[in-house]
Amino acid sequence: MRHRPMEVFAASAIAVCCLALAIHSTIRSPAEVVPAPEVATAPTKVQSPLQAPAAARPRIDVVFVLDTTGSMSGLIEGAKQKIWAIANRLASGEPRPDLRIGLVAYRDLGDDYVTKRFDFSSDMDAVYAELLGYEVGGGGDHAEHVGRGLEDALDRMQWSDGDKVLKLVFLVGDAPPHDDYQDSPTTAELARRAAQRGILVNTVQCGVSPEAETAWRAIAAATNGEYSQIAQNGGVVAVATPYDGRLQELNNQLSATVLTWGSHGDKLNAQVKLGNRMAMSASAAAEAASYSAKIGRMNSEDLLGALDGGQALTDIPSDQLPDVMQTMSPAQQAAHVADMRRQRSALNEQIRELSAQRDAFLRDAEEAAGAGDGFDATVTDTLRRQAGALGVAY
Repeated sequence: MRHRPMEVFAASAIAVCCLALAIHSTIRSPAEVVPAPEVATAPTKVQSPLQAPAAARPRIDVVFVLDTTGSMSGLIEGAKQKIWAIANRLASGEPRPDLRIGLVAYRDLGDDYVTKRFDFSSDMDAVYAELLGYEVGGGGDHAEHVGRGLEDALDRMQWSDGDKVLKLVFLVGDAPPHDDYQDSPTTAELARRAAQRGILVNTVQCGVSPEAETAWRAIAAATNGEYSQIAQNGGVVAVATPYDGRLQELNNQLSATVLTWGSHGDKLNAQVKLGNRMAMSASAAAEAASYSAKIGRMNSEDLLGALDGGQALTDIPSDQLPDVMQTMSPAQQAAHVADMRRQRSALNEQIRELSAQRDAFLRDAEEAAGAGDGFDATVTDTLRRQAGALGVAY
């Protein structure tokens, strides 16, 4: 929350009579409002029965460090397809962890960029929008600038503090590091740094490069992380279920309950996110709907989440309200918010019921096909094992 400076007025130079008035602004932008799962003490918050207080939940911070050179096109496309599935599986833990995801894309010196960084966010729509923007390119020589990607993940991300935090990096690529470069520490030094800070680096090798395997195994071992090897194209397999179509419809209806508020830029960001939801494949939409129903909130520009986080409706200027609410009376605004809450609650109930049936279908399909070894299965299986250290069970 932003605070205006305290104004102190002196009555006279001889008899100092001070009047201190602390004026606290109660208007916060969507980026500043913390949704219900993040706030334990906001007096005006409405606590969903599905959400435990933040203090009672462990947190998982995950950074995906992705090679985005030309040979990684299959993996990057697979990650775009499966990021919601990964988040949805992680949200199924008991107790449900507070999940934050960050992204680092890396290439090599001389390419269009060496690294691109997206800091931690609990807004999966924002993570998905960032990931959709990733395209492959560059590369050429075998080695890539792995060190800069790993350094960004370790030193330039806002990691959570505290004992109830699992800090993970998934380093994903098909080429060994350019440890001969002088503009960053070697990967061995970075691995030691990660181990000292309690960050596990899990390495996922795409393809069969012996040099990459040697480096990837060493990095994982130095941090008590896990090494995995998957197909060059990421090995992602989409499994259709009889529930996807209906869950896609419910995902679209759930998106329609978002009341976008804030600045013009905030509203534009929300439009992009909602547009991405509407354009999802049926299987991705099913995962997105299930995830949102589990955590009980939508994107960070959603007014319902802001109100759950302590924002007072009466303190929001008219031009920052959702467009549909700007000409309403206060009573009409309150009634409209209540109606959207009822609609969302009913949709979430339907989504959770169908998602449980879909999850059972997928479990049976996985058992029949055997253990998966694609990118999404590798990540979720590793995370499930490592989350046990926080007392999170799957």
